[in-house]
Amino acid sequence: ETVVSVLARWWDHAACKGMDLSLFIIEPGERFSKARIKEAKAVCATCIVRPSCLADSLKYNTTQLECYGIWGGLTWKERRMLIPATPMVYRDGKYRQIKDPRP
Repeated sequence: ETVVSVLARWWDHAACKGMDLSLFIIEPGERFSKARIKEAKAVCATCIVRPSCLADSLKYNTTQLECYGIWGGLTWKERRMLIPATPMVYRDGKYRQIKDPRP
């Protein structure tokens, strides 16, 4: 499944369709981000497909680098709190996900 096919399910009905999407892409440390987050969330609050947008963001975007900005009315940090914690192990100077053993 591609991003295009995912968006096709709900994009035509999104409140942000036709808007400058840079409003919703807020990178860490960006100046004036609190005001932009508030503005983006206000648009999301009126959106009838917000649950679908949020569900897809949780399903397809697993890291902060893949998912900067506002999706489904939530920031990456807010969405991250909705995802069950992935077990991690510290090895070779890095945190790594513990993967389920292959059958």
